[in-house]
Amino acid sequence: MVALETRETNQVDLAEKLDQSCQIQSSDDTTISKANSKKKKNKKKSQAVESLNPFYQESMKQYPVKVNNTRTKGRHAIASENLKEGEELLIEKATSFVVRSEFIDQQCHICLKDLDAQKIKCSDCNLSFYCSQSCKDKDYLHPSVCYPFTQLYAIGRATDVDPDLLRLMTILIARKHTDCTGESAHDKSTPFWCVNDLVSHRDSCSPDFIKVVTDASQRLSMEMSDTIRIPVDDMVTLACRINSNAHGLGDNQSRNTDVALGLFPLAALFFNHSCNPNCMFVGLPDGELAMRTIRPVSKDEELVVTYIDLYSDRDERRQELFETKHFWCKCKRCASPIEKSVDRFLQGVLCDRCDEDVYVIPPTSMENLVKGQRNLYTSTVPFKCASCGDESSPDAVRQHLEDANKIYSLGMTAIRQKRDYKRGAEKLELLTKSESSHGGELHILNSYRFNSYIPLMNCKRHSGDMKGAIEVNKFILIMLEQYSEIGLLPGNTSEISDFWQNLGELCDKMATESRGRSHVLEKKWLKEARAAFVRALKMRTIVFGKNHPKTKFVEKFVTTLTSSL
Repeated sequence: MVALETRETNQVDLAEKLDQSCQIQSSDDTTISKANSKKKKNKKKSQAVESLNPFYQESMKQYPVKVNNTRTKGRHAIASENLKEGEELLIEKATSFVVRSEFIDQQCHICLKDLDAQKIKCSDCNLSFYCSQSCKDKDYLHPSVCYPFTQLYAIGRATDVDPDLLRLMTILIARKHTDCTGESAHDKSTPFWCVNDLVSHRDSCSPDFIKVVTDASQRLSMEMSDTIRIPVDDMVTLACRINSNAHGLGDNQSRNTDVALGLFPLAALFFNHSCNPNCMFVGLPDGELAMRTIRPVSKDEELVVTYIDLYSDRDERRQELFETKHFWCKCKRCASPIEKSVDRFLQGVLCDRCDEDVYVIPPTSMENLVKGQRNLYTSTVPFKCASCGDESSPDAVRQHLEDANKIYSLGMTAIRQKRDYKRGAEKLELLTKSESSHGGELHILNSYRFNSYIPLMNCKRHSGDMKGAIEVNKFILIMLEQYSEIGLLPGNTSEISDFWQNLGELCDKMATESRGRSHVLEKKWLKEARAAFVRALKMRTIVFGKNHPKTKFVEKFVTTLTSSL
C-alpha cells in the first residue's frame, strides 16, 4: 500500500517525515570583472530573502531561540544565549494530529491518554475515541470530518494510499476552514496558514505517488461538505507537505513507539537537520512537541536535530536524506574529509598491515549516488588505510563486507521468519565475537557489528539466557559511549536511555530469580539494576525533562529499588 513516498526497503514511518532546507551556496568569485560584479549584485538584489512573518519571532520570544532566514541557510534557528544540556527550546501544539490506525482505539484523540474500558467512541464513524466526555466535547473539528472518515479506509484500499495520511489531510482541511471562520480562535495550536509555509517538494515526488494521491483526493473531495472542500490540486500539495514534514508523537509508556502523527510548522520550518545534532524533538501529551538541547550549545550556534538513523554510513545517510527529504546533506559530519572522519569506521575493514585503522572507502558523489552507484561497489581504485597508507583492492574490501552482510541476513532470517532464536544468535555472534586484532576483519565500530548486537541481545533474552543478554546490553552501551567519545554521536539520546532502562530490567529480573536462593546474588543484581535505572533517569531528565511520563516511568524503578536496598 502506498502510504508515503519513502525508502520502501526500510519501511520508514510517516512519523519520521520531517524536512528542512539545508542549502549551502558557494562563495563569490573574487576575480570576476566589474561588469560581472555589477550583474551579480543585481542578481543578488533580485534574490533578496523574504522577511519572516512577525508571528514566528513572537512565537519564539519566550524561548532562548532566535529564528532567521538567510540566503545560505534558509530558515533556521540559533541559540540566543549559551545553553546547557536539557534546556527547553520550544513547545508547539500541532496544527492538527491523528492517532495512527494501529492505536486508534488505544489513545485519546484529544489528549493522547491511554484508553481503558470506559473509553467513549463516536458511534457514527467508529473511528474517533476519547478518554472522557470532556475531551469529546473539545473535538470541535469532528462534526466536519465525521462522514468523510467513514469512507477513508475504503478510499485508501481502492487507491493504495495510507488512510492515516487521508485522515490527517481531512482534519487539516477542516482546521483551515475553522481558522477562516474564527471557530478555532480559542485553539492555542499553530494556525493553519503556517502549514502553507512548509516546503512540499511536490516536484520531487514520484509520479506514482502523485497519481495515487490525486485519485484518492478526488474521491475524498466528493465525500466532503461544500463548506470545507478545497481544490483537488491543493489537496495533493497538502499531502506532499504532510509527507515531507509530519512528525510522530510517542506513547506515554516506555516503549519507543509513535502512536500519533501531526504537523508542527514551527519545528519543521526552523530546526534543520544535522548528522550530529545538538537538540532533539520530544513528543508530549495533548498533541504537543518539545525541542530540547542534548548537549551544551554556544550562543549563535545553529540548533539542529536529526531526521534519520545516525548509525548508518555517510552514503546511506545522504541517500536516505536525498530520497526522502530532497536535499544533499552538507552538515559538518558529512562535509569533513572521510579519511579523518569517524564515518570511515562504520563500513570499515581493518588494515592488513597495521591492524589499527581501516581502508577508506571514498564518499560517493551525488550524481552517482542518485543512480545507485556507490563507490563501494563501483570503484576500481585501491582503498588506502587512513593511518599507514597500505592499499587493498576494492574487491577484497567488498568481499569482507558482503560476507558480513550474508551472515547478518542469515541471522535475521532465522529470527524473523523461522523464530529460530538459537540459530539466529549463532550467526550474529560470528559478527559480534570477531576480534578486532586481525587485518581484514570488521572494525569494532562497523555498523554490521553494532546492528548485530541488538537482535542478539533479544535472542538471548527470548531463550532465557539473562546473563548473556546482560553482557550484550552492556557492550552495546560501551559501543555507544565510544561513538560519543569520538564525536560521532551525541552522548544523550532517547535510544541510549532505552538501553540503560533495558539493562535495569534485565538485572531486576536476575534479582527476582535469585530471591530465596542467594541473598548475596539478589542484592548484587538489585544494586546493578538500580545503577542502570539511575543512569537512565539522568539521561531521560536531560532528553525528555523531569516531568515527562517516560522519565517518571524510570523514576518509579529507582524509588522502588532504593527502598529495597
